[in-house]
Amino acid sequence: MIDSHTVKKSLVAIIGPTAVFVAFLSAWYAVAYSLDNNFSPASGKPMIVPPPHRLFEDFSGTVRDRIFTALAISTRTALTGLAISAVLGVLLGILMAQAKWIERSLWPHLIALQVTPIIAIVPLMIRLIGANFTARVAVTVIISIFPIVSNTLFGIQSVPQGLRDLFKLHNCTRLTVLLKLQLPYASPAIFTGLRVSAGLAVIGAIVGDFFFTRGDPGLGQLITFFFLNNLSGPMFITALFATLLGLMLFLGFGLVNRVVVGRWHDSSTL
Repeated sequence: MIDSHTVKKSLVAIIGPTAVFVAFLSAWYAVAYSLDNNFSPASGKPMIVPPPHRLFEDFSGTVRDRIFTALAISTRTALTGLAISAVLGVLLGILMAQAKWIERSLWPHLIALQVTPIIAIVPLMIRLIGANFTARVAVTVIISIFPIVSNTLFGIQSVPQGLRDLFKLHNCTRLTVLLKLQLPYASPAIFTGLRVSAGLAVIGAIVGDFFFTRGDPGLGQLITFFFLNNLSGPMFITALFATLLGLMLFLGFGLVNRVVVGRWHDSSTL
């Protein structure tokens, strides 16, 4: 017999997102048709915001090829920056969790890096690195590393004292405690940080494109190009692909979270 509570939860899980999506589309149409848009094909006046059903009218030929090429470049930038952030972030979080003096030494500088506008760092990066792919990756790392460090540190520090004392009674080494207790216990928090940083890595790749225009154009440069040439449809499509890229990375880490953490922690179901 089907559990009514389960059916109710399933309906809520379907109806809620569907209702929000319909409301979003309705608002989009309302904005599109309330602005001074001219939808006549014979008119040379560009649309400010294209309605959803006309979004992909210009998605063919050169426009499509340029968007897919830029998507590949931004994906490579985001993945490279995210990989570096993941390694450095987890290592820094582990290091800071080992001693209070290390945490107190590094934490203020990480916060300062997090709150400093990236545009204030750009001139120095151009001088040191140059306006190239490495600079874009560096921007991605700067923007995406903080959630990984903070969540790793929080997860390790959240290990109950009783479990720490149990390992101490067995005379376990610091490395054993780290590998057998702290990292497994902190893994849900670490994956939460990775999922947050996945979205930030895409933002970093786009922002890096705005600042460093040398080399092949990514999604950021392409958005600027379409905007300056009054190509609203392709501009919105490019932004949509950037959103989908961030969503895919977020869902990817969610899937890895389910595999690694399994069913033993609530975060694996998010």
